[in-house]
Amino acid sequence: MKRIASAVVFLPLFWLIVKTVAPLYDLLVVGASLLALRELYSLAEAGGRRCHRLAGTALALLCMASFAVHGIDLAYALLAGLLLIPLSALRRGGDFAAAFPEIGATFFSASFVGILFGYLLALRLLRDPLKGDETGSDLVFLLFFIVWSSDTAAYYIGTSLGRRPLAPRISPRKTIEGAAGGLAGALAAAFVARAWFIRRLEVRDCVILGLLLGVTGIAGDLIESMLKRGAGVKDSASLVPGHGGILDRVDSLLYAAPVLYYYYCFVMRS
Repeated sequence: MKRIASAVVFLPLFWLIVKTVAPLYDLLVVGASLLALRELYSLAEAGGRRCHRLAGTALALLCMASFAVHGIDLAYALLAGLLLIPLSALRRGGDFAAAFPEIGATFFSASFVGILFGYLLALRLLRDPLKGDETGSDLVFLLFFIVWSSDTAAYYIGTSLGRRPLAPRISPRKTIEGAAGGLAGALAAAFVARAWFIRRLEVRDCVILGLLLGVTGIAGDLIESMLKRGAGVKDSASLVPGHGGILDRVDSLLYAAPVLYYYYCFVMRS
């Protein structure tokens, strides 16, 4: 019930923000990314690796800026991270035997957050005047609508009908039946979106996007579960009622965002 209550409260509010208050959407993405980065650092540190949080945060922000600010290239951001994070390790001193895993954990966490959240910013900036109703805000809501529908269907079908584990070593409670339900939910949501707010989606697009976003959403969920399993924790945090932390809520979205971005650029754009 907590999942349904959170969705009932948040989904209409999110629709309003995405469609009418674009700067607030950007601020929410950046704020969520910083919380997600903090959760990733906590997971790494729970596994015994201290992170260089300040340098990593700078890298994550630069990566996100490269998706939204003209003149900032992603290569510049990554180069800055390759310099700042090892220099931070040098400055910290101590046991240099831990430098390699600590630098790696910091760089991975920051680039993971900066790049994948960056696509949430880039998606909203897409424009195609010939398509009319297919603006960036529509695509953002399409992404969230399909992925959240998939997550909800997977949860309820998995808990009621799930018998066969999907990846027992990583997430024992996820089942093949739940994954199949998630794919069905993603497909259904794509067709609802076609009838509701992106009428120029072709039937082919609904099928392909439903399957692609459903599969990548499951993959993102399993990747985060793997990281939590390695850190020995159940949830990345307890920020969102019924959903754990920010990472627990957006893990499926983060890998699906670039998939939708490039599908639109290479297949749907005029």
